[in-house]
Amino acid sequence: MNLSEESESSSDIRNPDMYRRIQGILGEQSYSLVLPKIFATNLGIRKGDYVKVRQLGAKIIVEKA
Repeated sequence: MNLSEESESSSDIRNPDMYRRIQGILGEQSYSLVLPKIFATNLGIRKGDYVKVRQLGAKIIVEKA
């Protein structure tokens, strides 16, 4: 199974590990990541909302602001 097949098949809430490709934007000055909708929904995040992003060791933490 390749990563794209795994991403599609892993959208089930019972499997929280989902693979996403990091996209380069703004002339390689930033990166973007699309969150799985189920994650955003569970956190109450909607289009236009702000999130707080911080690094904790080797993890990136995203919280609803």
